[in-house]
Amino acid sequence: MNGPRIFIADDDAAMREWLRLLLRPMRAVIQEAAGGIELLELLASGDPFDLVITDLRMPGPTGLQVVAMARAAGVTAPFLIITAFPDDDVCRSLAAAGAELLAKPFSAAELKARVAALIAADGQPEPA
Repeated sequence: MNGPRIFIADDDAAMREWLRLLLRPMRAVIQEAAGGIELLELLASGDPFDLVITDLRMPGPTGLQVVAMARAAGVTAPFLIITAFPDDDVCRSLAAAGAELLAKPFSAAELKARVAALIAADGQPEPA
């Protein structure tokens, strides 16, 4: 059985690689984007996915703007927004959009736990 399908969007290639390496042991099938426009293209492609992990600040639409557009288009899958700038306004905006926040810096264990919980909450079996 294949693992969860996860879209990762971050303008930092090293961060995308680190996330990919952390999630591979979960048998995750990963697609990557370097910015908001690429992420929107992935979301519109029709490829199935179980989770989106995106940076808050990146070129083109921000992670929060992508969540808002995806929700307006009927996307119900969970979003995990990572940011080094978790101020109160960002937290309120993400909660209103139905997205989760993970503040940088975070540990590998913390990321894996959040990913497993979000996938399980969305009705998918938890990754091994």
